[in-house]
Amino acid sequence: MVGDVTTRDSHGRSPRTRAERGEETRARLLEATIKSIAKDGIAGASVERITQRAGVSRGLVRHHFGGKGRLLAEAFQLLADDYRAMLGMRSEGERKPATSAVAELREAILPQFERLRGVSDHQYAWLGFWALARSDSEIQRINHELYGEIGQHLGGLLATAAAQRGQEVDAAAVGRGLAAMVEGAWLHCLTGVEGVSIAEAERLCLDYAARLLSMESLDER
Repeated sequence: MVGDVTTRDSHGRSPRTRAERGEETRARLLEATIKSIAKDGIAGASVERITQRAGVSRGLVRHHFGGKGRLLAEAFQLLADDYRAMLGMRSEGERKPATSAVAELREAILPQFERLRGVSDHQYAWLGFWALARSDSEIQRINHELYGEIGQHLGGLLATAAAQRGQEVDAAAVGRGLAAMVEGAWLHCLTGVEGVSIAEAERLCLDYAARLLSMESLDER
C-alpha cells in the first residue's frame, strides 16, 4: 500500500513510513507557526515565513491543512492542549494521584509561572492568538472552551479543598476568580508590567487561593 512505503536515511537508521514523515512535517509547520506569531505577530506570520522556518515548501500547508486558517487553528489548539497538560487537567475517567486537593491546587498554579523562566516563543504566541480571536471565530471558540475548562478545573480543586476542611465555596465563582488572578499575574510577568517578578506573582496567586479557603497559606497541612 502507498501509505506503507518506507525510506532509510543515509546512515541506515530505522525506516519511516510516509505517514510518519507526514506527521513530522505537520509538527514542524505547527511549531513554525507558533514561532512566527511569537516573533512576527499575526500580521507578519505569513505562509512564506512559516514555511521558511519549517524548512518545507508552501504547497505542504495546503496539503496537510487545507489552508492557513486551519493551520492557525491547529497551532492554537496545540498551545491550548499543552496548557491543559501543564495544569494537570485530566480526561474524564483518568485516575487522579493520591494527593490532597490543596497540593493539587499548588501544582496547578506554580507551573503557570515556571514556564516563564527562560521565556519561550510559546508564551509570546498567546498574545498574537488572543488578538486573532477578535476576528477569527474558530480561534475564539478554542480560547473560550479552554478558559471555561480552566475555571471549572480550578473551581473544582478549590471546592474539594474547602470540603476537606469542612467549608463550602461557590466553585464557579472562585474558579473564575483564581483563573483571572493567575492569568493577570502571568501577563504582568510576561510583558514586564509594573516590574512584577515571577516569585512575587507566584506568591500573590498562592496567597489569593489560600484566602479563598480561609487558610494562612497553601503550605498549611
